[in-house]
Amino acid sequence: METTVLVFFDISNDKLRNKVGEICKDFGLVRIQYSGFMGRLTKNKREELCYKIMDILKDEKAMVLVQPVCEKCSESAFIVGELKTNELPITEEEKNPDKNSIKNIWDYPFNGIYFTEE
Repeated sequence: METTVLVFFDISNDKLRNKVGEICKDFGLVRIQYSGFMGRLTKNKREELCYKIMDILKDEKAMVLVQPVCEKCSESAFIVGELKTNELPITEEEKNPDKNSIKNIWDYPFNGIYFTEE
């Protein structure tokens, strides 16, 4: 079962940071911040992602957070500023509107407040 995943990292080595970003993209994750990605992965894919990142980083001083987010928590997310939702991944079920599907977290109406300058 796919779960929404947030990946954030603090890697000072430019070359390694770029490699980790490319790995995230290879797994279908979308950049939401300079060192932050979001997407939907199964538990096995999350583990595979972590092993690939560990292999790249080896003994480098770095921090990578791979955080699954439950659907209930996703529904109550707050957005500060603008999020380009057309760039976010969707599940296979979402591509077929005839099926009942779990929605991408950004498709839910937020119960909270959008924080903007307006």
